[in-house]
Amino acid sequence: MPTYTNAIPTQPRGPALPIRRAPASGHLAAIITSDDLIGTNTHYYKGRTMPCEAPECDACSHGVPYRWHSYCAAWEPKTALHFIFETTATAAEAFIEYRDHHKTLRGCFFSAKRWQQRPNGRILIQTKPADLTEYRLPTGPDLTRCLAILWSLPEDNLGAPS
Repeated sequence: MPTYTNAIPTQPRGPALPIRRAPASGHLAAIITSDDLIGTNTHYYKGRTMPCEAPECDACSHGVPYRWHSYCAAWEPKTALHFIFETTATAAEAFIEYRDHHKTLRGCFFSAKRWQQRPNGRILIQTKPADLTEYRLPTGPDLTRCLAILWSLPEDNLGAPS
């Protein structure tokens, strides 16, 4: 039997932010709100991206190859949407260069688009420091908790980034 209430529940596991990727056409422009990125091997399996859970991974046992993806939290000034940005290892190199130079990713304005506007085209990322006099960035979320919610992982399966 359902339990009804007029109080909004707390989010003990953290915010469930939407995930976004470089669009097939046009570009995505946003400002990173997390201090750093995290990454993991993932599979595209059963119609969705999911983390590789080797050595006992269903996708691996079915011969589905994995690919490393990076994740960072970002905020889009145009829509005020806070989201998780997913990208490939090659594209993430732009973020690593920025982080190495600025000591953090927070406040990094980036533009992401696809080479020749193709759905599976190489992802191109340009970075620069954001003008933060114009914006008040939201606090960066706990990315591992956000991804656990997205991937429906149990609370005790929140591997810390290394």
